[in-house]
Amino acid sequence: MTARDEPRIGTYVLDGGDEDLRRLMVIAEVQADSARRALHKVGDMRGMSVIECGCGPLGCLAVLSELVGPEGRVIGVDAADATAERARSVAAALSLDNVTVLSADVHELDLSDFSEPFDLAYTRAFLMHQADPKLTMARIARLLRPGGWLVTQEPLRKPPPTGYPTSADLERYWELLHEAAAKSGAAPDAAETLLANAVQAGFESVATGGFFNVMASSVGYDIHATGVHAMRSRLLRTGVATEEELDALELALRAAAPQDGWVTSPFMLELILRRSL
Repeated sequence: MTARDEPRIGTYVLDGGDEDLRRLMVIAEVQADSARRALHKVGDMRGMSVIECGCGPLGCLAVLSELVGPEGRVIGVDAADATAERARSVAAALSLDNVTVLSADVHELDLSDFSEPFDLAYTRAFLMHQADPKLTMARIARLLRPGGWLVTQEPLRKPPPTGYPTSADLERYWELLHEAAAKSGAAPDAAETLLANAVQAGFESVATGGFFNVMASSVGYDIHATGVHAMRSRLLRTGVATEEELDALELALRAAAPQDGWVTSPFMLELILRRSL
């Protein structure tokens, strides 16, 4: 992470290093179908102009590219320069010709930065890192045409990820992430108050839902263990956990995966919203 990145992503708990980016790539694959299902609720997206806020190294860019087709356009935005550059490389490797990735803070974007308002915005595990999610959604609303869509999927603090066999380490890891986010300045109840904040930010609710993603334990425990590793420096800096606890927690998560087990993502709250006319 560069010195330029740090102020712009100060509430992002994880470190944005190579392991974190690899973790985010796996999450993008695991959650592709749930993103596609949510976006289908909007209807036919062919030809749409869409933006993903906090796209990471891939996020939903491939799904959005597929749904808008060659006549549409997709803009991915991430505040970390290194992450945005990785996303550009991934988009090129996947031949996502209708995708452009910007290194920018969503709060600093304006319609004058683009040729036209967007038809749809998408976020996943992005608003949970914001100091003022209502303000962030209001900024997103300004980028949309009247009646434009916001599809957001954000993880709740409770219930935590679970699995079989069950592991208390999953719950501890998820609690640590939220404690570190709160101490870093993120709103502690960002997902829980998402619907209320959306209404105040100028959106109307079209549909509300939620889901777990279920994956093989080898995949799920690796995602969660890598999450511990990627938020290590933030956890230590904020005093949320000790080195000994983090070493033990990461080791326990990496050793917990039986061949015939399964693990879930956190529970994702899903909102389909429209900007008020």
